[in-house]
Order: sequence, then structure tokens, then C-alpha cells
Amino acid sequence: MESPTPKYTVLIVDDNDNNRSLLERQLRRLGYTNLLMAQDGEEALQAIASHGPDLVLLDIQMPRMDGYEVLAAMKERGWAVPTIAVSALDDIASIVRCIELGAEDYLTKPFEKVLLKARIHSCLEKKRLRDREVHYLRELEAANRRLSEMANLDGLTGIPNRRLFDTVLAQSLGPTLARPLSLIVFDIDYFKQFNDCYGHLQGDDCLRRVATAAVQSTRLHQDTVARYGGEEFAVVLPDTDREAAMAIAERTREAIVGLAIPHAGSQVAACVTVSLGVTTHWPTVPLTPAPWCPKPTKPSIKQSTPAAIARSPIRRYDG
Repeated sequence: MESPTPKYTVLIVDDNDNNRSLLERQLRRLGYTNLLMAQDGEEALQAIASHGPDLVLLDIQMPRMDGYEVLAAMKERGWAVPTIAVSALDDIASIVRCIELGAEDYLTKPFEKVLLKARIHSCLEKKRLRDREVHYLRELEAANRRLSEMANLDGLTGIPNRRLFDTVLAQSLGPTLARPLSLIVFDIDYFKQFNDCYGHLQGDDCLRRVATAAVQSTRLHQDTVARYGGEEFAVVLPDTDREAAMAIAERTREAIVGLAIPHAGSQVAACVTVSLGVTTHWPTVPLTPAPWCPKPTKPSIKQSTPAAIARSPIRRYDG
């Protein structure tokens, strides 16, 4: 005879040794080999917690902790394990009580082998279908999360895009704001000329490296670095006053200059630089996101002296 589904684990709970042995023999004949035994309700709960069986054959009339109490404990703990109540009681009240407590089915002793086989197969088949549904739902939720992340991330740099930036900024400026909020906006100097000199593939690589340097210059899990558009970037700095924001802007500028990306088309330096603007909002000042974004200040050609090669200006805006 072909084994049905030997991967399933079945827990037999009965205080009578002969009954347990009888059920074990019958299940093995049906092809179920992964069997667990428990002689009372407490052992049954321990076995369920430890082994997570796929099906429980539960005797109702047991000393110390009967089957009703086991079903109630499983329901209270949220254990959705298919359970067939097995009892010599054949009255409607006992059957209804077991079903209300979460039993999947009810089998009256003595039972026919063909009925036992049918009931077990039915319970396990329903479990298989439920498990498959849960699996598909989890896959769907994961796919939706990935789509949501993709919709909020810049495809080139992998950092938040303008859409997510707008959301974060609006949430940060919400009515619960109680600490200063700062914002840095910067763009790459003469980026069009960079693309003209080196091509768009090198331009894309430059954007990725600048984005990485900016992220590494901020505080993980607190600040949000986003690609604002083209070669423009923005950084939302929660709980950050003006001085701290200026320090982060300076650290960002230094990190990007430290990349030493050659830029023959720049009129201010021999490498890629950025121009930054910083503003700070205090909770006492009513403000909406749109007019608050500072514009980065472009470096003057006169600043392209050796001392200025590694220093683009940071403009502070009083918010």
C-alpha cells in the first residue's frame, strides 16, 4: 500500500495504554509513521509546544486534565492544530462542546477503521490547503512590501526617492513635532559638464558614490537621505538643531570631496564637489514642507583656488 503522507506528524493522546497502542497500530497500517504519544492532557500540551504536530487524536475522558481542558488551553494559547476528539460519549452535547472548543472533528469509540482513515485524511487535507493559503498570502504580502519599497526608492542609487522624501518630511513636520528639525539640500557642482566629459555611465556611477557617501555621513536609523531629483539630494534630520545640522553638512561635503572623483569640467575644483544649503525649523514656527526646502548655493569661480578645491560653500537659512 502506498504511504499517504508520511511527512505528517500525529499526536495520540489517551490515558489508556491499550487504546494508545491500538491507535498506533492502525495509523502505522495507514502509512503514518511519525507518531507521538501522550498519556494525559499536560503531556499533550508539552508535546504540542515542543513538536508542533500536524494532527492531534485527543481522548476526552482522562484524569487530571481531560480533553475539554486541553482544547480550551489550545484555544487560549492560539494553537491552531487540527484535532479530532475521540470519546466513548456519543451525545450531542459532548460533540457540540468539542466543536465549540476548536476540535476539527469527533470520533466515537469504538470506531471503524475506514472512518478513522477518512476523518484523518479529511483533517490533514484541510490543513494542507490552509497551510498553502497562508503560504501564498505571505508571499503576496512580501511581494507587496517589495513593490512598496521599489516605489519609494530611487532605482539608480538605491536611496529614498522624492516621493518618500516628501512623505518623511510631511510626517516630520506633523503636529507632534516637539524638537528642532533640520534639512540639508545639496547638488553636484557642474554635473552636466561631468556627463559631457565622462559620459552618462560614469555620471550614474558618480551619483551612486555620492549617495553612498551622504548616507554614511548621516546617522543610521534617524536621518533620511533622498535623491531629490537629477543631481540634487536632500537630507531630513529629525531632532537636530542648526549647529548639529551644519556639522553633518560639513561632514557630508568632506566625505564627497574625499571620494576624489576627477571632474575636468568643473570650474571650481579638479574633483567632484557639492553645494549645500541648510535650514532648521523650530516647533514654535508654523510651517509647511513646500516653501521650506533651501536651495544649495553654487560656488563662485573665484573660489577655485587650491584651498577652495576641497571646500564648496554651505549656506545657512534661518527657519
